[in-house]
Amino acid sequence: MALLILVLLLCLVAFLLPYLLKRYIEDNSEQWIDRKVTIGSIVLNPFTFTYAVNNVTCYEPGSEQVFVSWKRVGVRADLLDGFRNNDWRFRGLRLEEPYFHIVQHGDRFNFTDLMELGGTPSTEGPDTTVVLFSMRDIAMTGARIDYESDLLHGPVQVIGLMASCNEISSQRARMDFALGFELGGGGRTDAKFMIDTQTSAYAIQAQLKGFELIQVLPYLQDLFSCKSLSGTLDLDLDLVDNFADTSGLALSAGMRLSGVDLTDPHGDTLFSLATGRARLDTLVASDGSFEVGEVHLDGAALAFRMLADGTDNWSRWLKMDTVVVAGDSAAYLHASESNVLVMLADYVTYLGQQVVANEYTAQKASLTRSSVRFEDHTPARPFRYNVSGINITSERVTSDQEVGEIDVSATLQETGALVARFSFDPKDLRNMVMALDVKGLALDHLDTYGRWYAAHPLEGGVLNYTSNTSITSGVLDSRNHLQVDGLVIGRKVEEHASGIYVLPLRLAAGLLKDVKGVVELDVPVSGDLKDPQFRVWPIIWQVLKNLVLKAASAPGRMLMRAVQGNDEAELERVRFAFLQREPGRSQTRTLEQLSRALLERPDIVVDLIPLVDTDLETQEVAVFHVKQAFLFGDKAVLENADSARIFDLSVRDTAFEAFVEDRSPELVGKPTYERCLSIAGKETCASEAKELENARRARVLSTTSAVGVPPARIRFRDGSTEELAGQRGAPGYRFVYDVAAEDP
Repeated sequence: MALLILVLLLCLVAFLLPYLLKRYIEDNSEQWIDRKVTIGSIVLNPFTFTYAVNNVTCYEPGSEQVFVSWKRVGVRADLLDGFRNNDWRFRGLRLEEPYFHIVQHGDRFNFTDLMELGGTPSTEGPDTTVVLFSMRDIAMTGARIDYESDLLHGPVQVIGLMASCNEISSQRARMDFALGFELGGGGRTDAKFMIDTQTSAYAIQAQLKGFELIQVLPYLQDLFSCKSLSGTLDLDLDLVDNFADTSGLALSAGMRLSGVDLTDPHGDTLFSLATGRARLDTLVASDGSFEVGEVHLDGAALAFRMLADGTDNWSRWLKMDTVVVAGDSAAYLHASESNVLVMLADYVTYLGQQVVANEYTAQKASLTRSSVRFEDHTPARPFRYNVSGINITSERVTSDQEVGEIDVSATLQETGALVARFSFDPKDLRNMVMALDVKGLALDHLDTYGRWYAAHPLEGGVLNYTSNTSITSGVLDSRNHLQVDGLVIGRKVEEHASGIYVLPLRLAAGLLKDVKGVVELDVPVSGDLKDPQFRVWPIIWQVLKNLVLKAASAPGRMLMRAVQGNDEAELERVRFAFLQREPGRSQTRTLEQLSRALLERPDIVVDLIPLVDTDLETQEVAVFHVKQAFLFGDKAVLENADSARIFDLSVRDTAFEAFVEDRSPELVGKPTYERCLSIAGKETCASEAKELENARRARVLSTTSAVGVPPARIRFRDGSTEELAGQRGAPGYRFVYDVAAEDP
């Protein structure tokens, strides 16, 4: 009879009690926790020791928004044994497809009120009863979390969260966990971590894969004005530390970047990176050492633009305010401490404070296939220069070796080559030696600077430069040798930077050339870098200035070095000014000399390869028309004096700049040339630039025909990549000679 009663009671617990309990909770949930709760079913099976609650949904107060839900939570346990022995043993805890909706406002969450429920704390002494428990084989599957916070720029979603733990026990201090999840914005994390409550130790092994960088764009925009950020990040982390003693920190990490692209507010690319990887093999706080693995960046491209107002396309977009503190200028950023980038910077600072390394090892570091696109709009005419094919490598460096080395190579504006080697003392970076070699640097690429800062065009010449520099305890000793072949300097121009000392460069160049037309200069520089009054470039400028003045003031001693005979450069190319239709005196002289050479060699023909950069001349056309509108309004026919006024008007004229800004308010921050192109119309200006080129070709043929050269011996054709490398720019033609084909 007793057995029958026991069986009946167990059946009552298994079948009737769950139903009553379900109804009781659902009917009273809003009274208890101010939230409606629905339950699919409750399982209390004393026969199989299985207990579960299925299909539970808890809603936000007075809302249909789900706060918490799950498909099933279940566990196996012998509750009778737990009551009898005060030793609770659970196993097989499963939480299936849970959902959590978390909302934060300041320091309060949408569950803070639940934590505040309950009576006042008891004043009785602590319960000293020892309760033993263990929970083994714990797993959560298919979880999803939606997190919203006023500290974040947008919601964060975690999906497909899987978590497990081998055991949580009152008799075992160590707990091992594993988890994996995907981020709603892109990316997956898999991790293992350990916590030992007895020793306060913890360890983390984590991998983040395919993290979409666009997710950090709003936080970057707190610090820097930008339009877009794309690319992916992979991260590996292996961390061991101790809550009680952070000197036990040991860290290793790896990072990989792919397809990075950062644009400014106008959508222009500031920086891009094909791939990048870096490895911190070991960082140990206890012995102050770290070992950096291989660091490699491939396909990096940086765009740097100096604007006419003295700002650049990087610093102008930084969100910084300048304040005066105790008489000193200081800068601070308007970004919350909860900004993920600020927190990352703080953590890096913390690591730096924990480890001041006296022993380090750095494996190979390299930068390959990279480039820097430089523009300078501080001169009246924009200066553009491209450094491509940048390769920088450094082999293994350790704190106990005597010398570390860095090798650098790059291509300068498609034609020049730069090769350098830096040797340094790993123990004292103030000691270094540099060997630098530049070959084939075309000086006409620097024509904008020549005009603006020296008041003379740089029309030709190739620079070769070598430098051997040493720095010992901050003392500089630099030996520099410059060789310029075929230097051609044009006549002085009137539009140049104000306040410059205009040197007689044309005369000096002619006098400094040797019999082969080569200029060779030695420029030594020495001084103490620790001296705040020491400046390298003023010294170099003074040396060059003295050489030029010496040559110009004593021409008799230099004439023997002057080139005799014809200038071969005039048989290599002819250049026009932008918007120039008719050959001037210098172009006519070059074309007539070309014609005489062809008449002397009847079997020779010449291909004239156009060198004009159509985009640049299109901009010049646009600037001309905007100047015309500024000076003459709608005047249809221009006289010669009118055109002269237009050409003489500087783009830096403050009234003209105000006129351009008024006509293109939507292009604030853009250079004047680009604004003029928008005002005048790109298609119209491009068509006029094409007509200008056709007119120049006709005038060239007219000039050569007048000397007696048959038109068939002057051919216009597009040049190959090799023929045009580094030569596109101002209008003109490169001369490429060939033998005339025989008649059939």
